[in-house]
Amino acid sequence: MENNPLTNPPERSPNTPNEWGIIFIISLFFGLFIALEVFSDFSPAKLSVPFFLASWILLVVIHEVGHALVAKAMGWHVAQIVIGSGKRWGDFTLARTQIEVRSIPLSGFVIPLQTDNIAPRLKHFCIYAAGPGVELLLAAILVAMFGPDTLLQRTGDIPTIAAQSFLIAAFLGSFINLLPFSFVSGGQRSWSDGLGMILCWRLPENRDIADLDRESQS
Repeated sequence: MENNPLTNPPERSPNTPNEWGIIFIISLFFGLFIALEVFSDFSPAKLSVPFFLASWILLVVIHEVGHALVAKAMGWHVAQIVIGSGKRWGDFTLARTQIEVRSIPLSGFVIPLQTDNIAPRLKHFCIYAAGPGVELLLAAILVAMFGPDTLLQRTGDIPTIAAQSFLIAAFLGSFINLLPFSFVSGGQRSWSDGLGMILCWRLPENRDIADLDRESQS
């Protein structure tokens, strides 16, 4: 999910022992539930659950990289790519972009900085669309490789189950990101990709670049 280019939503990690305890207990029970479900009367079909979770995490990375690559292709600078939410585990810099990894790798955001006033609305639209677009592109490639009949049938073939799980994660992730909604994180409002694709056409065509950079980093 691309961050609203005019805000930078901070993510708050758990601050109290109670918050950490709740997260630990929920995570523990969720992990135990998945393990029991997979290994009780094991069948290859039960691998769809861990395959789906792994696909979701991989698609989060691909989604955010998609935003960043299109922003760079448009000639804009990408200030930050954040993978995950919650507590920051670490970060590094790649091609002048800070990449931050957080503890819950189920979402993310990208902060592009507008560096010119050449068709900014169109560029914002393309950047927003790039995240769900790359997920749908990968889904289309999978359908072309395996065939729709194979992907829609019950099977015990593990590679096909992995492909089906990836396909479901890609469609679900792109659908959620294309829904037009806003949300508040750390006291600041941000947009989903879908809402950003709509509201970006309201952005001024000509703005002072220095002001844009300051607002993006606020």
